[in-house]
Amino acid sequence: MLSCRHRLLVWCFPLLIFSFGCSAQPECDSIETRKAVLQFISDDRNNPLLDYATRTSTANKDSAESAKPLYQLGQRMVTTSTSKDKLTLKCSGPLSVAVNDLKATKEVNFTVQQSPDGKISVSVDPFQF
Repeated sequence: MLSCRHRLLVWCFPLLIFSFGCSAQPECDSIETRKAVLQFISDDRNNPLLDYATRTSTANKDSAESAKPLYQLGQRMVTTSTSKDKLTLKCSGPLSVAVNDLKATKEVNFTVQQSPDGKISVSVDPFQF
């Protein structure tokens, strides 16, 4: 037979887990953030990193321009600043693009923001060359 304290613990534990899960804050290195950064970069038709890799590739120029770029984020994204409410982060990390025989890497800076309803939005700063 469970004592009153044990029964209380059995009923409260799931609520504690649920409440901690609801207050999750944005992260620079989460899977969701990584996917959003890669999507943002790959959708950018005026991406200077891709232009550089395409121009610099020693492969045939026609094949370099038609090659599908392969984007990859470095293993570790870092938080460079956090808002007081901890819902907006400034982040940085290495981004690489491979086009045929060339791989170009550049530091990418981006912002992760969590809205009051829990949705995450990501914006990427323009590359500076």
